Amino acid sequence: MKKNRKIKKEHFANLLAVAYADGIFKPEELDFLAEKAIEYGLEDSEVHQLLENIEQLKFSVPQNFEEKEQQLTDAIYLTMIDGQIDKREYQLCLQIAKKLDLDQKYLDNLIELIQQLWNNEEKQQD
Repeated sequence: MKKNRKIKKEHFANLLAVAYADGIFKPEELDFLAEKAIEYGLEDSEVHQLLENIEQLKFSVPQNFEEKEQQLTDAIYLTMIDGQIDKREYQLCLQIAKKLDLDQKYLDNLIELIQQLWNNEEKQQD
């Protein structure tokens, strides 16, 4: 159980690093991160500790494919939270994918899938 908690905290730290890559947290990013902190069962003190050390956060590579895929999916979602992914954000996702030993084709397919899901959700809300 302790190992699972450590993995979730590392995943959350990776998401913080992605969200802060441009030096600011957008409100939508903060909302997403707050949801993830709750989902992962992180205490406010743990989140605050990570935020206090945001400049020193290092990206941790998960050990199994499912965790790698989930981290990349969350990173893509964070970069697309404003409805699109710009070149700088795409490059960041590509760097993350490479760190996770996933190739550019996999990243592009995942982005396309997320965009389709996002578009379907928007249509359902209309």
